[in-house]
Amino acid sequence: MKRNERLPRFRSIQVAMAFAYSVLSVAMIVGAVLISYSVTEEAARSSSRLYTQQLVVQIAGNIESYIEYMDSVSAFVQSNPDVQAFLREQDSEARAAIALRAEKALGAIVRSRKDISLVSVFGYDGSFLAHDPAVLINPNAEPAKLGWFTQAQAKGGKPAVSSSHVQNVVQDSYRWVISLSREVIDQTTNQGAGVLLVDLNFEVIDRICGSVSLGKRGYIFIVDGEGNIVYHPRQQLIYGGLKTENIQQIIASRDEYLSIKDADGDKLYNVRTMATTGWKIVGVNYEDELVANRESIRLTYTAWGLGFFAITIILSIILAKRISEPLMRLRRSMQAVELGNFDIRVDIQSSDEIGELGKDFNIMIAEIRELIRENSEQQELKRKSELKALQLQINPHFLYNTLDSVIWMAEGGKEQEVITMVSALARLFRLSISKGKEIIDIRSEVEHVGHYLTIQKIRYKDKLDYSIQVDPDILGCRTVKIILQPLVENAIYHGIKNKPTPGKVTIRGHRTEKGLELLVIDDGVGMGTEAIARALSRTAADTDRSGLGVRNVDERIKLYFGPEFGLDFESSPETGTTVRIRLPAIEGEFPS
Repeated sequence: MKRNERLPRFRSIQVAMAFAYSVLSVAMIVGAVLISYSVTEEAARSSSRLYTQQLVVQIAGNIESYIEYMDSVSAFVQSNPDVQAFLREQDSEARAAIALRAEKALGAIVRSRKDISLVSVFGYDGSFLAHDPAVLINPNAEPAKLGWFTQAQAKGGKPAVSSSHVQNVVQDSYRWVISLSREVIDQTTNQGAGVLLVDLNFEVIDRICGSVSLGKRGYIFIVDGEGNIVYHPRQQLIYGGLKTENIQQIIASRDEYLSIKDADGDKLYNVRTMATTGWKIVGVNYEDELVANRESIRLTYTAWGLGFFAITIILSIILAKRISEPLMRLRRSMQAVELGNFDIRVDIQSSDEIGELGKDFNIMIAEIRELIRENSEQQELKRKSELKALQLQINPHFLYNTLDSVIWMAEGGKEQEVITMVSALARLFRLSISKGKEIIDIRSEVEHVGHYLTIQKIRYKDKLDYSIQVDPDILGCRTVKIILQPLVENAIYHGIKNKPTPGKVTIRGHRTEKGLELLVIDDGVGMGTEAIARALSRTAADTDRSGLGVRNVDERIKLYFGPEFGLDFESSPETGTTVRIRLPAIEGEFPS
């Protein structure tokens, strides 16, 4: 990929920064939403658990208050003089009279409390007393063997509360009740005389427990210390085996809060143990109902999360653009420098590292411009020095040989040849000077090499012949001066001079598709590939001045017109040499 090509959009620093900011922000937003939702859900769970605990405590308190009140009722009945007298009296007639008074007292209690279905006294001697004379003992029942009876005896005068059950001790009556029983202690002998039974309507407990709401499926139930169900809203289903409850785990656990998973789902149990009865009031919540508005909360947090995400994306793009825009301007400036524009200056106003980078870039470009200027001046001096060196290496040697020939011809009385040679020499040096210009027209260059060949023709006579065939339409084009003479000199000294027969140098010039060409052709001894390479690679340290001139010509052409121009050699031993000079077709003035 070229360095000045635009980077793909997905690889730009702006996109990378926006993407990085967005990913980081999204991760933080998602994390914050999840944490907030978790905290909210836990807070709702805690609130629900606290609410359930408060309800359970309240229900436990209500039931305890109710049991305590019933206990006080039973204590009142136990201490009633008529009840005490009924159990002590052995005479049947006297007992019947006492029974009437005692029945009235018991009946008053039942009439004043609709939640009491039965108040009765069972004497150890088989006697029986109830709040209503119509209440008779079930002949198929044995009271002394029933649980509430034995529990009361075991308590020794203290109240015993049974779990819910169907009371069958009364003839033709089968009610769901909770029995409160206690042994009646004879106040004269301080010995047990019988058992007092107070049956409480099951609807009372159902009303107390069923009045609370724990979500759509939550409920309250009560078990006694032995795991027997005192109250359950689905009691009939449990007794029928159609529903189960985790009673054993609740009884075994000492925690007031536990989570159990069963066939109905994840359940959370709040347990409160009543001090008076040992019953456990259990509040049941379904975990998926703890947060009543869970879906609403989830949607709310999702909406807020998406909103923050959109804001984050926008801010990330704006922030990334603000950071990357100076870098993009700096990059565009660098691309302009790559294309050769060193007059550019990047303007970054920020005071951060990017701003400092822009200042450093401007300083670097200024220094590069200065270095280019200095290098250009040095190259200009180098070209002038090389040209002068070429002139110096041409002039002394060539001038010496020419003047020597002039002296020889003057001594021989060849005045016309002396005049021709001196005239050509003068014009040759006048064209070499060219008023200090390095760029001249091809006409002057051809004229210059023509004078040089005139002098050499006089010196070598029939050994040398030459021909100049340059198209007239290129004579006005511009070229570096003194490019033909070194090549002609090289052709004479290395091609024709060593040839046993006469030789010829031909100079041609014409236009091409890419500019124009000047050709120096000789029919001398020629040279191989290695000799051509040596001719183009000789340095100033070489003693062969003509070879140094060839390389000098090639380098000056490239320095002035570019690396696509210069010299090409075509040669092989015994076939001669053709040097092709490739030049641009420049007409008009050219800066020298």
